[in-house]
Amino acid sequence: IWLARNRATFEKKLIKTPFEIVFAMCSFLHYWTGLQQGDDAKELRAGAEQIRASIMQLVKMCDAA
Repeated sequence: IWLARNRATFEKKLIKTPFEIVFAMCSFLHYWTGLQQGDDAKELRAGAEQIRASIMQLVKMCDAA
């Protein structure tokens, strides 16, 4: 959220949809899993994937409406 706010404020890049923020968060979580080891990495990866899958369903529902 903070990075999106900074881009909007300082780079004048407007957020087109809140989904952008969530997908960016998932990207950072996936990156963070590479810095973790063992079960922590597996749990972070699984959590990020669950969030991404849920958001994809929401995007499809919004597009269908």
